[in-house]
Amino acid sequence: MRVEEAAGLVPHAFAERVAAFPAEGGPPGSDWVTALPHLIVEVLESWALVIDGVAVTGRHSLVLPVRGESGPAVLKLGWPHEEAATEHLALRAWGGRSAVELRRADPSRSAFLLERLTSEDTGELWDEEAVTVIAGLYADLHLPPLPQVRPLGPWVAGILERPAARHLPRRLVEQARSSLRSLDTDEAPARLLHGDLHYGNVLSDGTDWVAIDPKPVSGHPAWEVAPLLYNRVEEMGTGAALRWSVRRRVEVVCEVAGLDEDVVRAVSALRETVNAVWATEEGDRDRVSRAVALIKALGD
Repeated sequence: MRVEEAAGLVPHAFAERVAAFPAEGGPPGSDWVTALPHLIVEVLESWALVIDGVAVTGRHSLVLPVRGESGPAVLKLGWPHEEAATEHLALRAWGGRSAVELRRADPSRSAFLLERLTSEDTGELWDEEAVTVIAGLYADLHLPPLPQVRPLGPWVAGILERPAARHLPRRLVEQARSSLRSLDTDEAPARLLHGDLHYGNVLSDGTDWVAIDPKPVSGHPAWEVAPLLYNRVEEMGTGAALRWSVRRRVEVVCEVAGLDEDVVRAVSALRETVNAVWATEEGDRDRVSRAVALIKALGD
């Protein structure tokens, strides 16, 4: 494949979005996007792959259906950034158990050859059924922590100290700090966490449900729950309906995974505060408002 042909595989909207990303432990998005067609050609040639379908994209990655010696697969090329730096380590640790199978990796180029899954995700299921499925993956995914994976506590503490946190209600930030401190005294051991286990990141392999696209961290298993609340939030209504629905999703997770509901509510509110800090930095007032509404729904 020629570089010009490879450039045609990169959707314009994806290239524009990634080009705006500042450097985060690697090249700025603009440099990476410019080099992406060359990277496609290099990896296809070195791994003896041919394109076998239409590209799809995530927020940070281009995913190309390919075919090689092992049959159909997908080639994932991701913009190198901090959250994804240990993705390959988590996938290797899981070994295809409740997670997509990693067949080959070149971390230096953020290139991964993965098993090809279907396009069916748990977003197509009734929400309580989807929550049950995803919480059922925790037992396989939550392994002993890997030393290379960043620990949750110091990372989150740093986010809560950012200037944007001063623009949030002080009570929410102090409550978040208190919840973070309480995790240090919790008896639950730190585990390897997927970090972004929402409905769109759990796909069917044709038989079972498996997780994709981890953003690994090491910490309390309760951290894993919040994406099941702030995704598909529009289905839960507002006011009393939101409060009931949020608590019902938490209840279902805890029933399946054996987690403490009080701890999950507190840690989910902590994670929503982190999301509110990020949203404040991005000027996303709607996301801040949603975070505050979810924190209130999680509270007593």
